[in-house]
Amino acid sequence: MRTISLIFLILSLTFCAKETRDFDIALAFPSDPPSLDPLLSTDLVSQKLAKFIFAGLYEFQNSKVIPKLVARDTFIPSKMEPRLEVQLRMDSGIKPEDVIFSLNRLRLGNSPRQSDYGMLKQIFKTSGSSLTILLEANTTESLVKEKLALPFASIIKESVFNSSKEFSSFGPYSVIEWKKNEYLMLKKNQNNHQALPDSILIQILPQSTTSLFLYKKDKIDSLKLTDFLLTIPEADSRHTIIKRGRSIQYVAINSQNPCFDKNFRYALNFAIPRDLIITKLLEGRADAVIGPIPKPFFESIFKNSSHSKFDFDKQKSESFLRNSKCYPKILESELEFRMRGDDENQAKGRAIVQALRDIGLKVRLLGLEKAPLYKENGEGKGDLTLLTWYVDYPSVWNFLDPLFHESKLGNGGNRALYANKNLTKRLDKKESLMDALSVIKEIEEDAPWIFLWSIQENYLVSERFIHHEALSDFL
Repeated sequence: MRTISLIFLILSLTFCAKETRDFDIALAFPSDPPSLDPLLSTDLVSQKLAKFIFAGLYEFQNSKVIPKLVARDTFIPSKMEPRLEVQLRMDSGIKPEDVIFSLNRLRLGNSPRQSDYGMLKQIFKTSGSSLTILLEANTTESLVKEKLALPFASIIKESVFNSSKEFSSFGPYSVIEWKKNEYLMLKKNQNNHQALPDSILIQILPQSTTSLFLYKKDKIDSLKLTDFLLTIPEADSRHTIIKRGRSIQYVAINSQNPCFDKNFRYALNFAIPRDLIITKLLEGRADAVIGPIPKPFFESIFKNSSHSKFDFDKQKSESFLRNSKCYPKILESELEFRMRGDDENQAKGRAIVQALRDIGLKVRLLGLEKAPLYKENGEGKGDLTLLTWYVDYPSVWNFLDPLFHESKLGNGGNRALYANKNLTKRLDKKESLMDALSVIKEIEEDAPWIFLWSIQENYLVSERFIHHEALSDFL
């Protein structure tokens, strides 16, 4: 039945809508957002949509937090009761009551990220367009502003929500129609002066081949290219936009196995010919990493070049293996290497497994569907698990806190089940960029993962899309 519906959708888009186009730009999303409520923006699709329709007090720009709906601000540090004083941009139409309502809803409501906003103690209007946000003791300026730049902290209009339960905000667009599992229609807000199209149709298209078919029929202006579509003729340099540094691919080493000591983890890391795999298998469409951080992101944040600790070195790998706790018995044990069972991950997995076999290890490859892979990883199953992490916002801490904090073991994000009390304390503080750099070096030094590479994201775009240059920021 689903196949028949998809056929009718394609036919109707191809023939019925041939003469008219009631929108300026059409984008392909792989799935529907579960909700339009910013408090529930925990998945990548919701966060991508949030950039179109929501705005917060602050926003990320080139990995830095800058004011969005704030005209001026003053942070008053204190060990007892720090505070953030803000004056709102009145040209945006925002009211202090909207901020108070939205932030109280965030800190007091039932949402997946409520605990992340415990530092917000009280929000009150001081005068006119000015507000004061009282904060938990020792909260830093960088931490509170970063949290207020996330989609969850989007400001919605109190009067609209109270009257209609709709989520109206101060972003560049508003949702004027949403047909679940089919499309969302967005209309540009009148007070937005960015060089953006007046209307956008977001079509829900789970299959990239369907999106490509519609692109060729001039019905779609942008879609994300999967690996097997990267070589199509349409994906030339003019019509492909590359996004780098937004993901990390790694192998989680199950820290519950006492045989997987530091020497063993180093042996695994030195065994992988990353440059060869990136060049030959991934055809150059991936970047090196510095510990758990993509190299392009690392260099943009810290403004200097760096190099991974773990260049391929088979002799070093074999030496560390011989010095590991369970050598030589570990050579007789069959290690289970888990990954998603699709073709793209299978190819990468086979290359990694072969490298581990080359140093004398017995490794069994096991491909699983996504749901059981993640569920069983959270239960501590599997010795080595190939995984990918996509950041939902461009902060260095987002490559660190969810993946290595002790309170987030397993399905919380820390899939190596890595326990390091000292590191967790430092992740709780998030004091400065220099502290983040020190945390990165500590993680790389301890090697709870096999650090691999950062996959580039490739988007196929039409000539129509190219003429709206600002749209690339929304991909």
